[in-house]
Amino acid sequence: MDILTFNAMKQYQRRIDSDLLDPWKRPAFAVVTMSSSAPWGTVVYNHYLQELCRQHYNDSGYMQGSTSSLGTEFFNNWYSYGQTNSNISSTDTSYGDGTARCGHLGHIALGVGPDGSMIGRPSPYAGTALRNVGVWVNNKTNKNLALFMENQYAGVAPRAIAPGRLTGTEGWHLAWTNTKFYAQNNFGTYNKYGMIGYNEKTGTLVINENRNGGTSMRLHVYSNVPPFDISASNRRAWFNNLDETKHIFYDWTANSAGYAESLYRGIVIPCDDGKIIIVRMEPSNYCMLDRFTPNGAGGYTKEATHTLSTTTTYGMESADRNGIRFQISNDGKYVICYQPYYYYGAGAEVFLIRVSDGKYAFLQYQDSSYGRSFAPIRDSDFMISYSPNSDSGYGIYMSHIDTRTVFQAIADKGDMSSKVPGFNVYIFDSAYHSTNYPYIVPIIGGI
Repeated sequence: MDILTFNAMKQYQRRIDSDLLDPWKRPAFAVVTMSSSAPWGTVVYNHYLQELCRQHYNDSGYMQGSTSSLGTEFFNNWYSYGQTNSNISSTDTSYGDGTARCGHLGHIALGVGPDGSMIGRPSPYAGTALRNVGVWVNNKTNKNLALFMENQYAGVAPRAIAPGRLTGTEGWHLAWTNTKFYAQNNFGTYNKYGMIGYNEKTGTLVINENRNGGTSMRLHVYSNVPPFDISASNRRAWFNNLDETKHIFYDWTANSAGYAESLYRGIVIPCDDGKIIIVRMEPSNYCMLDRFTPNGAGGYTKEATHTLSTTTTYGMESADRNGIRFQISNDGKYVICYQPYYYYGAGAEVFLIRVSDGKYAFLQYQDSSYGRSFAPIRDSDFMISYSPNSDSGYGIYMSHIDTRTVFQAIADKGDMSSKVPGFNVYIFDSAYHSTNYPYIVPIIGGI
């Protein structure tokens, strides 16, 4: 082999290696179609927004047998929670575009594989997992792990439906406790759902709890918490090994707490600079953000609650599948929290939080017809889908949140709508060419 041929082959190999190692070339999200008994399918895009692959499931042709009448046990029983032959509006158990349908564990009706394969989920029970999942920012250990909390039970487990659904069952978790955060160590006995957050960079674990079945709350903050070591011989005792001498608590009064959703559920975000942010939903009233800043004396200063008004809405008190949701950017440095504006899943009230300093911005989609779906993309950004009819060549309606642009241009606590593009069509395809109201689903483990 002459030197020119050898050099050409080496250059080609380097390009192949670069492509294989480029995380942006991995699948990021899928556009989902589940149009009742018509063909189903997905179109998968990577982080460069390039089309990767497509899956097609044909009911009448018996092709792979996924749809409602020919499909799996889960799809046969619960496909309605993901179907796209209409939009969510004021419905609860039908249609997949609802704003509360998808969160940090994906969509309650289905998971989507890297090749676009559609895997059914037991939707009402998958909703329980989304209710129980907590926040883990700056996660360098393993982004396919998650925190879960349900009442006195807390666990570290794979970022999946099974352990989230079964938070109270020790065997599904890599680390687990049923005593540490219940009736001891200055904890009470009221319910807690997903109200746990861990910042791996700062070694801070935060739990919020309700103290009296009303507006009285308590923040628990553990410091110097080591990263979770999946291969450690004592990993199961990660919670119980927390040092109580590094545990402080701070009592505070919530702006509003009249439903189970606002009493016992919240998204807890420990920021790098010591601030703590809690985002909650008060059904039929607000999406609420509270920010706590260390006061230098072992306590916190709470700012006035920031509220985004809604119409009639429903939280987990109506069903686990309803309520507030969140997703975390792939670099673990941004958290987006959202809930419906109307009923069970239409519109969206959104807070975007930068973990480094607790700065936040908000976004509002105040309509009563269509849900919004979110998916992390690239290192720190998010895609948003909007679900009107994609027929007539439109494809799915899509927008994009560039988090760096938002926080460079928008003041703290500001409205970021001027830096979020409107929803565009003729860009992203959907998997059916007639009446269809598609949505996006993040591909878990895609980067």
